[in-house]
Amino acid sequence: MRLDAITPGDLARVGGKAFNCARLKQAGFPVPDAIVVPSDAPDAAIQRLAGDPWLDTLPADTTFAVRSSGIGEDSAGHSFAGIHETHLNVERNQLLEAVLVCRRSAESEQARAYRQARQLGEDDVRIAVLVQRMVPAVTSGVAFTINPITGADELVVNAGRGLGEALVSGLIDPDEFRVSKRDGTVLSARAGTTGNGTPDGTTLSAAQLASLGALLTRIEQHYGAPQDVEWCHDGEQFWIVQSRPVTASPESFKSEVSSLKSEEPTTGAGTEWTRANLAEVLPEQMSPQALAAYEDMLNRAQAKFMGRLMAPELGPMMKSFRGRMYMNLSQMRRIATLIGSPPADMLRSLGHPEQIHPQDEIATRAPLREFLACLPDFLRLLSYDVRAEALMRRHEAKTRETIARITASDPRTLSDRQIRDTIQWWIQIAPDDIQIVFVMTGVVTRETAIRKACDQVGFPYERLVYTQLAAGKRSVSTQQGIDLVALAASVRHEARAMKYLLENDGTFTDFRTALAGTTFLERFDRFLDLYGHRGRYESDWAIPRLHENPAPALFAIQQHLHGRQSDLKAVAERQEADAAGAWRAFEARLTTWQRWTMLPVLRGMLRRLKKQYIWREQVRSDLTRILRYARAYHLTLADRFVERGWIDRRDDYFLIRLDEVGRAIDDPQLGPGLREIAGRRAAELAAERDLEMPMLMREADLAALVHAGHGDAGTGDGELKGLCVSPGSVDAEVVVMRDPSEFATMKRGAILVAPATDPSWTPLFTLASGVIVEVGGMLSHASTIAREYGLPALANVKNATRILKTGDRVRLDASGGRVTRY
Repeated sequence: MRLDAITPGDLARVGGKAFNCARLKQAGFPVPDAIVVPSDAPDAAIQRLAGDPWLDTLPADTTFAVRSSGIGEDSAGHSFAGIHETHLNVERNQLLEAVLVCRRSAESEQARAYRQARQLGEDDVRIAVLVQRMVPAVTSGVAFTINPITGADELVVNAGRGLGEALVSGLIDPDEFRVSKRDGTVLSARAGTTGNGTPDGTTLSAAQLASLGALLTRIEQHYGAPQDVEWCHDGEQFWIVQSRPVTASPESFKSEVSSLKSEEPTTGAGTEWTRANLAEVLPEQMSPQALAAYEDMLNRAQAKFMGRLMAPELGPMMKSFRGRMYMNLSQMRRIATLIGSPPADMLRSLGHPEQIHPQDEIATRAPLREFLACLPDFLRLLSYDVRAEALMRRHEAKTRETIARITASDPRTLSDRQIRDTIQWWIQIAPDDIQIVFVMTGVVTRETAIRKACDQVGFPYERLVYTQLAAGKRSVSTQQGIDLVALAASVRHEARAMKYLLENDGTFTDFRTALAGTTFLERFDRFLDLYGHRGRYESDWAIPRLHENPAPALFAIQQHLHGRQSDLKAVAERQEADAAGAWRAFEARLTTWQRWTMLPVLRGMLRRLKKQYIWREQVRSDLTRILRYARAYHLTLADRFVERGWIDRRDDYFLIRLDEVGRAIDDPQLGPGLREIAGRRAAELAAERDLEMPMLMREADLAALVHAGHGDAGTGDGELKGLCVSPGSVDAEVVVMRDPSEFATMKRGAILVAPATDPSWTPLFTLASGVIVEVGGMLSHASTIAREYGLPALANVKNATRILKTGDRVRLDASGGRVTRY
């Protein structure tokens, strides 16, 4: 049945997708020609498909898109997106098989689950099949005629190179445009990782966007309702290959999300993404420049590190959504099956204990053939683990070499191109330098083995492991706090410095002149030499470092002067005693045989685990130290761009991607255009600033989850639950801080409550009596530092910064995993 011959009465036989294509084509829209195999076509008719006269009207080398067209599919109520089969670039002699496969997809488990979840009857099982001429797409994508996030009456266009299948399935990061329906003005344009075809690096020119925008507006007017449209461009014109009603309005997202959260995870439900471990080191919104660079660097680093352990069909390891970076949890689940580890251990380590389902506690192994294919990469990673100490020494030497090269010249004496070349040199070598981070973060296998041993003996894992991690050598981040407390102690012996610090209003803007010639200032400068590269969300080089604004450290010193001197030695002695006591209690549970066999192995694993936590903090500190010196290169360019009038403010430079910076340096005529790019990016950041992004999501659910946000935080009556990351308990008032820039609100002896923490919070840890964070797991900064300071700490206390208020008195029972407000 040809598209031109389909009538409204045929809808029940040809299905929603084919009917929509026919309706558009008959209305004069550019839809590739096609025939439809009706749902009631007998097997004999399908067998005659290869001889259909329509095929003879096409060139012999024509290929086809074979798509399902189920009854009710692509309707206003049910999209069936990704549920039924689609085959692209099918040759004529393969059409029969492709059609049969599409028809059989109605009986797949995911199709049955979809119908059951939406209470669709068995009448809806019938599938028609659309056989459509393939368009040789240069560019393709998806467009909404209403903003699916905000509900704004505007066009949202996603575009990528080639066929749109990779874009629809989430395997590439597309360009995204927001276009006014009224006059075709491009409201915003964000280049993904696929674009480079136009001067601004995107896939569609202004003229093409205008043409597509007019076409999309006509389609919406034709249907009289917002549409979700798949399109492609063959280099000469646009083609519409699919149009369906938008199946969820912004008003319905919140109710839809409650049912999504109640569903058990299902195979094929979409790639899972998490940002729990990233939220503590990356700002809620990174600068567009750093975000694009990190996404590229981290994906190159992960691809090299993981090799065949990564499944290409699951997409990249890192991806940004609405300006936030996410890690591919589906890839991590796959790796768990390859090593035979239960996904629950990985979820706990990342800080997602609430997402653990019973099946996640069961270790399942990948097929032997799949494991053997990955064996060379397993052996390589095992060699990294065995050589970890040697790799650390090599990393330290490489860090010194990199810093020496960057600091060999004052960037102010270099040309723009020399600065650009130095920045590009570091961007190119960074993925190799980042490998050591992955080595030191790989603790799940070791933690799983220790947990199994504790379960076998019947001893609490947390009591054994947490006490050993807290005792002994300190991480560089904890040492920063210890050195700061020592600075505070030294001030007590210097009256002039003591008077200044105690009487200051907390701004410390004149500290250098006021403290000139004091011993304290000399010691403080040595402190900044060691730790001045640390800072708030220090991975983003757009954000100033501690050496640029040392007020938080001076404030912490000031607060220590108000009370009794901290006795860190007593804390360390208590931690050593707790660790020794835990070992004795553990050994008392062992049989004689276990003391000979299990105990030595377990001691070695715990020593190595402790080292990895320390090395991990050092590696992060070292990489951030490089950024301190690289930032000077960026600031030099930023100042020059302001002087030339290319941008309005220094910070606007960080709104511009590095490839755009490079093109302006190579061709100064493009320089004035940077102001428009910066303005557009600033508008995008402002539009996305208040979005409440989920910590864990399936990509297909993003639109609903973003719009729904966290919902009502509640009154906080009763107990708040969390994950114990450092044992102990304390009764105190809380200070709620959403950002370390609010340091002046901290009180000595209070419980610090924050969304997450990074090393810039370290001075505040020296003042706190306990820590509560909304995200994080065993690997998080808050966990490591709280354990080493001997502070009781809970992670994953949902909505803690909303429910708790500064001044509330609570009992923090970290060992019991709860917070009780008086």
